Amino acid sequence: MTPIHEFEIHLKKCNFAQKIDHMGRITTFLSICIAFTIMACNGGNKDETKNNPQKSTVNNNLEAGKITIGATEESYDLAQRIASNYVAQNTNLIVEVIPCKINEAKQMIAENKVQLIVTGGNSNPFPEYESTIIATDLLLLTVNFNNPALQYLVMRGLDLKDLSGIFCTGTINNWNQVDKKSESTPLKPLAGPDSSSSNNMVRSFLKSNLAPTVTSSMSENELTSSVSASPGSIVFMSHRMTYNQNSGVRANGIYIIPVDFDGNNVANDSELIYDNLNMLKKAYNKGGFPKSLVRNHYFIANGKAERSDIVKHFTHYAQKEASNVISGAGYFQPLK
Repeated sequence: MTPIHEFEIHLKKCNFAQKIDHMGRITTFLSICIAFTIMACNGGNKDETKNNPQKSTVNNNLEAGKITIGATEESYDLAQRIASNYVAQNTNLIVEVIPCKINEAKQMIAENKVQLIVTGGNSNPFPEYESTIIATDLLLLTVNFNNPALQYLVMRGLDLKDLSGIFCTGTINNWNQVDKKSESTPLKPLAGPDSSSSNNMVRSFLKSNLAPTVTSSMSENELTSSVSASPGSIVFMSHRMTYNQNSGVRANGIYIIPVDFDGNNVANDSELIYDNLNMLKKAYNKGGFPKSLVRNHYFIANGKAERSDIVKHFTHYAQKEASNVISGAGYFQPLK
């Protein structure tokens, strides 16, 4: 018996559902054959609109290209995170983030080595260039958790006169000068790197240069470990480092103390806004945090730079669509 006869006999024994199944398989097989034939005739061309995954992640009308961003230390993580999310949604564009120092940034943007600078401060450090505020962080006064005068500091804080003696004149150099009941412990004031935004902001806040007794760190990221290592240390430091961003409570080894702005030797309710990150954020949103210690993070652009169209599109994204990225990095939204 021939194979064809065997196949016919087999079909007769099948019920109706089985016949439909056989016919479906044959139809699928024929469809595949036809598809391969068409592809062969067309040179293997595909439908780019349906098969190119990048088509659904190009949310712009811009020509493909690249920009380079120079970011100072306090803004580097922010710039990287926003850039990473941006290129994931605009896959025809490349955004490279490179570290830079503030004293290098002006020349870099003037010479078009970068098309955008991301940096922090009370104000735009390069007013001749267009700037947009993207995020903020706050500088808080912190000491070691084992500070010998901690109880005094929690209840009374430090007024501007005390802070000037610690950071500006160096006349207060032991914690028993602050609290006569505390044991003698050398006072170790710290600051962010020279010329950094945090260093500049503290000097502006205290209206004075820092004393030689103040130790400037190599980087802001070192401040957390430096405070934790010494019971006598004190520093103004970003809230991103003073709190555990997941739990919202103070970071290990650090205590945040109030600034006694009115000088009444008592930490008032308006000055006690540091118990947890949510309390601080609420106070900030209501305008209850001193503006001189609010660090803005600026996108600074040269409007004549190459691919200024990408710069504008990226800046708009950061300002309007990147709120989750900004909060996820521990920064606050700028106040309107």
